[in-house]
Amino acid sequence: MIYRLNRLGAPSALSIATGLATAITLGCIAPAQTFAASSAWSETEGGRIRITALEPSEDGTIRAVLDVELLPGWKTYWRDPGEAGVPPSLEFEGSTNIKDAVIHFPAPERIKDDYSVWAGYTYPVAFPITLSQDNAGAASTLEASVFLGLCQSICIPFQTSFSVTVDSKTPANAFEKRLVHKAFMALPEQPGKGFDVVSAKLDIDDAQLTLSIALPDGAKEAELFVTGPAGWYFETPRLVSQANNIATFHSAIDVSEGASPLSVDGIRVLIKSSGRSMETALSLP
Repeated sequence: MIYRLNRLGAPSALSIATGLATAITLGCIAPAQTFAASSAWSETEGGRIRITALEPSEDGTIRAVLDVELLPGWKTYWRDPGEAGVPPSLEFEGSTNIKDAVIHFPAPERIKDDYSVWAGYTYPVAFPITLSQDNAGAASTLEASVFLGLCQSICIPFQTSFSVTVDSKTPANAFEKRLVHKAFMALPEQPGKGFDVVSAKLDIDDAQLTLSIALPDGAKEAELFVTGPAGWYFETPRLVSQANNIATFHSAIDVSEGASPLSVDGIRVLIKSSGRSMETALSLP
């Protein structure tokens, strides 16, 4: 089975062709087989990556991370970069005793360069992964194929593979357990009282999404990220008002020909404020 985890919308290229030759030289590395909880590092010009996976739980859940150590000045993309970029792609084709895999994304930064404004990370980042086993608690071999865009003055596509076997008889060490725990703890929180979407209006005729967000007490700033299904592009949301801990944003919409239908929970929003982040699906009428 293939678990392909990539951008919700249609990507556009940003200096991808410029770095392709370098990527072929530096980024295509044969998989490294290991029976430890962590794979070997796979290195390229802008940094290095590896996979760390904990032993399976009794219910057949495996928690893992894709650990991306960026060098200073280098950046990588969020799941929906925005105006340009290629999001991380992760496949588990050929894995044994794995039936499902989901990659999660910590809150990104909004990055402005000479070409565009996009969402990503300018610092080392760990992407949590949740895997489910067919045979709960038994050993599993993770055959992972990873594709990332790493950017400095140009963007380099980096492709590599890992092979990691996890077994309840060979538990991860304390460092690996802490790495995975911290990655999951860094994910956006669920909406709750005082930090939630108050109202949402999608106006197709005016090509605009309006959102009002309840912010934590004393919040002075707020930043919003919006993603949709393939073919739906939401421009950088614009803050139009903020009072009494309620921030209202407008985001222009561009829907391409042949775009995927908009399902009930097809639009997701992530809000950053007061050192916290929250993510939820929109319930639109």
